[in-house]
Amino acid sequence: MPANLPAEWYVAKEEYDKADEKDKIKKLKKLLSVTPTHKGAEKLKAQLKKKLAELKKDERKKTKKRKSLSVPKEGCARISLIGLPNSGKSTFLKKVTGAEPKIADYPYTTTKPEAGMLDFNGVQIQIIEIPSTFTREVLSIAHSSELVLFLLGEKLNKDEQMKQLNKLKEREKFENFIFVKSNITKEELFKRIWKRLGLIRVYTKEPGKKKIDRPIILDKNSRVEDACKSVHKDFFRYFKFAKISGPSAKFDWERVGLEHKLKDGDIVEIHMKK
Repeated sequence: MPANLPAEWYVAKEEYDKADEKDKIKKLKKLLSVTPTHKGAEKLKAQLKKKLAELKKDERKKTKKRKSLSVPKEGCARISLIGLPNSGKSTFLKKVTGAEPKIADYPYTTTKPEAGMLDFNGVQIQIIEIPSTFTREVLSIAHSSELVLFLLGEKLNKDEQMKQLNKLKEREKFENFIFVKSNITKEELFKRIWKRLGLIRVYTKEPGKKKIDRPIILDKNSRVEDACKSVHKDFFRYFKFAKISGPSAKFDWERVGLEHKLKDGDIVEIHMKK
């Protein structure tokens, strides 16, 4: 190493040595910027440039891998499906969503996240099968989900599955989760999922017409104002009153204002100013 390096070079070198993996490239660029350009430092500078090129190459590989594992969010909510090897996750995903993941009798068949859509009475919920490798990359999908579904396979020992899945749950600090058996019906699965998501289904209709079959999905604390804005801003801008039929109404087609709190299953008929 050249003897005539400036003091700031040693400071930058120490910062680079102590840097986390995500900051290595940034700190190495800084180190290069304070490395002298005289002939005595040519070899050192070449070594640092080579190291920088290697770090950038590794970063591109990691970025490519992250992109290949990413799954665009669809539907009103995202749920991650987690289970031990050979618990039947792929078969379960196919049963409840109609997706076509690879299914085999050997463990770790699923090597990347597989997605399907649970469609129940007009409500679409995305379910993503998480590979049982439980790497940081695939578990990041579970952490970005609204709910984690732990699957208990029929062919495996239930107590052992519960023990291992509970360890994973505690390690990853999953807060919103449910355990389900693989033989659960689609209807019962939806009911259990819906209860934990904290969402409500609200159906809208125009005066004198039938209600729209596909509901709008809102937070459980939503009011008529939120329903109007969800349909179109003009429904809120020119709102006159609404009529409600359903769980939140005192009687069928109760006349209410924007502040009326909605409940799951309500039908909202919006009247606008002319």
